[in-house]
Amino acid sequence: MSAAEQPKEENFADVTLTKYKTAGEIAAKAIKVVIALCQEGKTVLELCQAGDKAVEEGAAAVYKDKKLPKGSAFPTTISVNNVICNFAPSPSDDASKTALKANDVVKIQLGAQIDGLASIAAETVVVGASAASPVTGKAADAIKAAHTAAEVAIRLMKPGALNHDISKEVEAVIKEFGCSAVEGMQSNQMGKDEIDGKKKIVLNADPGSRPDACKLEENEVYGVDVSVTTSADGKTKSEESRTTIYKKTNSTYLLKMATSRKVFSEIQKKAGAFPFNIRALEDEKRARMGVQECANHGLLTPFHVLVDAKPDAVTAQVFFTVAVNSKGAIRLTPAPSWYNAELVKSDKEVKDEKTKALLATSVRQTKKKNKNKKEEASA
Repeated sequence: MSAAEQPKEENFADVTLTKYKTAGEIAAKAIKVVIALCQEGKTVLELCQAGDKAVEEGAAAVYKDKKLPKGSAFPTTISVNNVICNFAPSPSDDASKTALKANDVVKIQLGAQIDGLASIAAETVVVGASAASPVTGKAADAIKAAHTAAEVAIRLMKPGALNHDISKEVEAVIKEFGCSAVEGMQSNQMGKDEIDGKKKIVLNADPGSRPDACKLEENEVYGVDVSVTTSADGKTKSEESRTTIYKKTNSTYLLKMATSRKVFSEIQKKAGAFPFNIRALEDEKRARMGVQECANHGLLTPFHVLVDAKPDAVTAQVFFTVAVNSKGAIRLTPAPSWYNAELVKSDKEVKDEKTKALLATSVRQTKKKNKNKKEEASA
């Protein structure tokens, strides 16, 4: 292939960033659809289906004139109370019929992708909360801790920042609210057809699974997961029997069962490199059989449902996708829409002066703002 025939690398600041942001807007709109359905009596399955539909419709409405892969980057998950993540039951699961109750703490996570560039987001809402009946107590502490820690995290996402330093500062903020970071939750570098790149930021890491030290660099993209719990140690346990989400790996293996080969072929066509829910496959019963053989031989990675080891714990989550930039992080997913001080009333506040000073700064410094500040000073 001649130099002239070589595909041009996209300009990050223009074309690539636009695709990430478009995916982020689709994800944010889909989350709003799900938030509107977070009412007493609605089932987890209904919310998952609504979120997935909103992502697909949002993706179908953009880049119509170009043959780009687009759609879901992460299936909708609805994790309630002490359930931390990855809960997305299929219709055959008894849990799919479980209805939401007043005061349930609901984590909504989903993602969209345009041309293999993914933006994933999550936020936490409480069923029935209003300005007249706000969230209080430990649920309010956990939700406020997650949002405050996320605001700290995004301000730390700058070139040269060390992953271990970011973890340490975010964990410290969460502790100010009498909460803990959920053990081992990862924030991963992202890229084309990749949501779990080499560089990682891990909160409350077990000493044996601490990631290698690394520095953030300009134009890198990260999916940042801030998951908080009211339990003292943040220990989790896996409920493997409830697993419905999987992602294709780069491994190879000659599958023995014809059913498995057919299922794997469908996965490659429908989901590509991104996580999928077995509910999205043609025949769920056949899919469960095929997926099992694929997972046993390393062709698929399961996303197990994680719960807090303490049943009475309350967990909260904020997940955002961000691009690292020298002038401050660039939000690729809009800020959470549900949370505000009228709905969530915690009596706990950040006391650390360094953290308060950081929170008082803008996420992103721009020339225009600096110019306005100079004009104000001269006036």
